[in-house]
Amino acid sequence: MLAKRIPTILPNLSFEEALEITKIHSIAGLLPSKMPLITTRPFRSPHHTISPIALVGGNRNPKPGEVSLAHYGVLFLDELTEFNRNTLEVLRGPLEDGNVTISRVNHSFTYPSKFMFVASMNPCPCGYYRINRKRMYLYITSN
Repeated sequence: MLAKRIPTILPNLSFEEALEITKIHSIAGLLPSKMPLITTRPFRSPHHTISPIALVGGNRNPKPGEVSLAHYGVLFLDELTEFNRNTLEVLRGPLEDGNVTISRVNHSFTYPSKFMFVASMNPCPCGYYRINRKRMYLYITSN
């Protein structure tokens, strides 16, 4: 619940940022028909079974992945330890560079990916590490 509220306390989007987010969602086919301009910061929370391609983008016809759809917003990974190691490794580039480049034989695409990365996890698989009550940790980083 805390992670979902982060976009609401961030500064309002500038017109240029709103246009950039709208373009990305339009390319992905996710632009709502009743909302020609996205004016709120995105919040993306993919399931831990997500593939690396779905996270950063790609496929036969390269489309933006979750990191680009979270551009200027929040990417939240709940239960971080449940994510596949390869899936987490592909986050390095977007976090360091602020963009994702997808290369294919005939062309390559670069999508922006400046987002706040937020993750949560239990201290151990059972959820109770040396304590009698559940405790969650929240990690926040921004690129």
